Amino acid sequence: MISAKLLPWAILAAIALAGLSGWQGYRMGYSAAEDDKRAELLAQIEAGQKLDDARRKIAQERDQLARELEERAYADPVVCERCLGPGRVRRLNAIR
Repeated sequence: MISAKLLPWAILAAIALAGLSGWQGYRMGYSAAEDDKRAELLAQIEAGQKLDDARRKIAQERDQLARELEERAYADPVVCERCLGPGRVRRLNAIR
């Protein structure tokens, strides 16, 4: 058994050990929470990049289709200076 002279030091050492263990547990938990938050943030960034890439692809397709429509519209011969050609009228009616 521990002598009476060493008992206060043993109690102090046990308290210090418990305090250090608690601090180590706190730091490990904090580090794990930071890692989880960082992983979540990276996942959100990747999802945003995928959405942005999809948006850009759709915008390119839209621009390409608009260009094709404009080229088709200007490809129709001008029948009369004051009116639209039959192909243009049909396309305008199809939009409605």
